Amino acid sequence: MRRQREKGLKNKAFLHITMLIAVTMLLVLGIFYTVFRQRTVREQVSYSQKNLNNMGEYIGTYIEEIDSIAKDVNYNYYLQNYLVSAIQQEEGENNLSVLENMWEYEMSSQTFNDILLTRSDISSIMIFGKKGLLFHKTIDSYRNVIMDYSALPWYKKAVENPQKAVLTGPNRHEFLAGGNERSFSLSRVVQNWEDGSFLGVILIDLNFNKLTEICEAGTAGQKGFFYILNENMEPLYQQKKGNKGFNLSDEKNLEALQAGMKKEKDGAFTVEANGVSYIAVKKIMEDTGWTFLNLVPLKEVTADLTDVNFIIIAAVGISLFVTLLALNKILTDIINPLKRLQRHMARVSIGNMNQQVIVESDDELGKLARNFNEMLERIENLKGQVLAEQEDKRKYELQALQAQINPHFLYNTLDSIIWMAETNDSNIVPMTEALARLFRISLNKGNEEILLKKELEHVNNYLIIQSMRYADKFTYEISAQPEVEGCGIIKLILQPIVENCIYHGIKKKRGTGHISIEAFQQGKYLKILVKDDGCGMSDEMCDKILSDEVEPENISGSGIGVRNVNERIRLQFGQEYGLKYRSKMGEGTIVEYTLPFVKGEKP
Repeated sequence: MRRQREKGLKNKAFLHITMLIAVTMLLVLGIFYTVFRQRTVREQVSYSQKNLNNMGEYIGTYIEEIDSIAKDVNYNYYLQNYLVSAIQQEEGENNLSVLENMWEYEMSSQTFNDILLTRSDISSIMIFGKKGLLFHKTIDSYRNVIMDYSALPWYKKAVENPQKAVLTGPNRHEFLAGGNERSFSLSRVVQNWEDGSFLGVILIDLNFNKLTEICEAGTAGQKGFFYILNENMEPLYQQKKGNKGFNLSDEKNLEALQAGMKKEKDGAFTVEANGVSYIAVKKIMEDTGWTFLNLVPLKEVTADLTDVNFIIIAAVGISLFVTLLALNKILTDIINPLKRLQRHMARVSIGNMNQQVIVESDDELGKLARNFNEMLERIENLKGQVLAEQEDKRKYELQALQAQINPHFLYNTLDSIIWMAETNDSNIVPMTEALARLFRISLNKGNEEILLKKELEHVNNYLIIQSMRYADKFTYEISAQPEVEGCGIIKLILQPIVENCIYHGIKKKRGTGHISIEAFQQGKYLKILVKDDGCGMSDEMCDKILSDEVEPENISGSGIGVRNVNERIRLQFGQEYGLKYRSKMGEGTIVEYTLPFVKGEKP
C-alpha cells in the first residue's frame, strides 16, 4: 500500500503534465488553423480583387478602342455629308437622289470596309436615322424588317446618353439574316460636327472572340472561375475548366449569387451551390454596367493549409511522444532522490537526529540534501528568532514571487499593445520585446539572487514600457560603473522604488519629469542612487516611509512596498544595509541603496 502511494506522486505528476501539454498543443494548433485560415481567405480575396481590377483595365481599354471607331464617325467628312443629306431626305427637306450622295457613301463605305477586313471581332457597323437604316456594313445580310428602331433598347439608351457609349447584349438582331452567333453591341449617338445636331445612332456589333481571348489570357493560372455579367445578370462570359464551374443557368445558383451580392461587404462574400462553398469577389465596371465576378472553391483556398496542418499535427504528435519519454525519465530522476530524502526525514521525525543524506549531485536536489544535512547539524542551536526570520524571509520571497506577474501592470501593458496594434504604432515591437525581457529576468530561473547588470536591465525594460504608456511624461537614464555590474544582489529591489517615483512623484508633477539610476562602488559597499525630480515629500514622511506606520502604497504598481524591499535587503545581508530616503517638497526625492560589494557567481 505504501509503495503504491510512492508511485502515485510520479503518476499523478506525469498525468497532469501530459494533459497540460496535450491541451496546450491542441489549443495552439486550433488557434493556428483558425488564424491562418482567415488569413489565407483574406489573401485570396485581395488577390482576386487585384485580378478583377486588372481585368477591368484590359477590357476597358478594349471597349475604348471600339468606342474610338464610333467616335470617328463624328469627324468623317464624307460620312457627315452623307448623313446630313440622308436625315434631310428622311424629314422631306432634301429631294436629292441617292446617286447624288453616292460619292460620300462610297468613301464612307471604304473606311468601314477596311475596319471589317482588319478586325475579326467586329461583325457589322450600321447607322440608323430617326426612321430607318441609313448606312450599313456587315458580314451578315441585312433584311428590311418593318419595325420601329427607335424603340429598341440599344437605340433608346444611346439617345438618352448622347455623350457616352452604350453596351448591350448578349443579343441577336431581327434585321440581320443569318446572324446566329451570339454578340454584344456598342451604340453611340452620331452628331453633326458643325452644330451638334442629331444625325443618327451608330451600332457596332461585336462577337465574343476578342473578349474571350482577353479573359482567358487574364485568368491563366488563376484559381476558381471568372464570369462577366450584364446589368440583367445575364452571362457575357463564363470560364469553365473541364465540366467544372458555377452554372449560372441554374436558377438556384443565380438566386444564391444575387442574395450574396446584396449582403456583400467590401466586394467579397460567400455563396454555396451543389454542396460546394465558394469565395466570391465582384467588381462593377461603371462605364459599361458589367459585373466582373471571380468564384473560388473554398476547399481550393484551404487545400495547402490542410496539408500544412497535417504536417504540424504529425510533428506535434512526435514531439508529444518524445516529450513524454523525457518527462518520465526526468520525473524518475526527481522522485527517487526525494524518496530517499523522505525516508531520512521520517527517521528524523521520530527523534533520530544523526541521519545524514548522501549527496550524489550538485543540482537542486543535491543542494536540498546538503541543506538538510546542515539543518540537522544546526537544528539544536536554532531558536525562535531564527525561525521568525526564516518565516519573514519566506513571506517576503512569496510577495516578491507574486509581484513578478502583476495583473494590473500586465493588463495595462497588454491594453497598450492592443491599442498600438490597432493603430499600427511602430512602438508595438519595442514594447512587446521589453515586456518579454521584463518577465524573463523577473523569473530568473527561480533564483533569488541576480547580477546587478540583470537587475538594471530589468528596471530598464520596465521604464521602456512605462515611458511608452505615459508618453512625454518622463525621461530616464541608467548608469553603472563597469566594475559593479557583476555584483550579486537580490532581485526585484529597484522596480518598486522606480514605481514610487512614477506613481507618487512624476505623475503628480506638471510637465515632464526625469528619473536617474546610478550604481557605483564606495569602499566595501555597492551604492545605488534612484533620483526623481517629482513633487517630493516631507522629512517626516522620509522618516516614516521605512517603518510600519506607512502602509504599502503601490496599488497601481507591483504591490511590493518600500519597507518590504528594505527588510529583504537586511534579512539577506544584515542590518547595516538597506535604504535611505532624502527628499524636498517640490524638488524631488533621492533613494540611496547600501549593499555589500560582492562579485556574483555568474559573469
